[in-house]
Amino acid sequence: MKHLNWLFLLLCMPLFAAPDGKALYEEKCSACHHFRGQGGIGLPLSPEILAQVSDDYIAKTIRHGRPGRIMPSFQKLSAAQVSAIVRYVRSWTGKPGPVFEAARIQGDAGKGNVLYQKHCVRCHGKDGSGEGAGTGVTLSRERSFMVMPAALNNSGFQKSASDAMIRDIILSGRKTSNMPAFRDKLSDQEVAHVIAYLRTLQPPAPRKGLEEWVGKPAYVMESPYDLETTVENVKQALAGANFRIFPQRYLEQGLTDEFSMNTRQVSIRFCNFKELYHLLNIDPRLGTVLPCRINVLEQDGKVLVISANVAQLATLFNNQELSEVGVLMEEIILTVMEEATL
Repeated sequence: MKHLNWLFLLLCMPLFAAPDGKALYEEKCSACHHFRGQGGIGLPLSPEILAQVSDDYIAKTIRHGRPGRIMPSFQKLSAAQVSAIVRYVRSWTGKPGPVFEAARIQGDAGKGNVLYQKHCVRCHGKDGSGEGAGTGVTLSRERSFMVMPAALNNSGFQKSASDAMIRDIILSGRKTSNMPAFRDKLSDQEVAHVIAYLRTLQPPAPRKGLEEWVGKPAYVMESPYDLETTVENVKQALAGANFRIFPQRYLEQGLTDEFSMNTRQVSIRFCNFKELYHLLNIDPRLGTVLPCRINVLEQDGKVLVISANVAQLATLFNNQELSEVGVLMEEIILTVMEEATL
């Protein structure tokens, strides 16, 4: 019987093996932070930065992410998996991370606001969202910033950073981002006031798209006109909205041979280059879904006008600013589609 028990334990051992932090990091994190934390789309995880953040902060950042920014939350990872990633990242330095007290630091938020406006607003912005537009990718930040200043009003940051850690960073500064040290500029009580003010910061409420289209993958409207008339109506409405229209093509073009293409499915591609540069400046990854298009299909005796739900699509990029632009684009595209089908 004892032998059977040992055999059972040996067979089950792989099931209880500790998660592989290196494999988890490479799967979940390396695309943005690179394989050894060099950074890229995501912030660098350099020895200098790791020396200033606790393991608890890293774990909570993994768990909560940065809503509205490029860092996603990994709510489905187990506590053991998160811990494994933290241990692997920490192993790059060969040194343990700092430990900070969890207790809140007491200060006067009103006095902290005055100090924040004097010392912090230039880089972190009036609302604490960080100076400059976008996520910190390529052209979306000022070139004078080595890394994007922290979005202090972000709920993920607020949940992850302890008051004691924030205090240490304010006093010591950050060489990696040119953040100056305030050890000789602010008293301990003044730092406490600043931290109290930072805890009042909140992100702006996100703009929401039209309720009837929320959660739907596409906008779909039925046209009372025939296919050819509807296509021309869409083009005229796009021109009236200051869009440049690209050469018309069939929806299946390039996906099947010319003899098998359904010629009753037309794709109308369009773009406003000024808005295009604006969008790419916010997040270059948007280039993977451009240009915009509206499709006109004849199906079962009906003519349908269809376009991807841009407000819904924008949420996939986890970028608050891009989501707001997506809502504005939704209004424009729906206006075009309505004009074409009136």
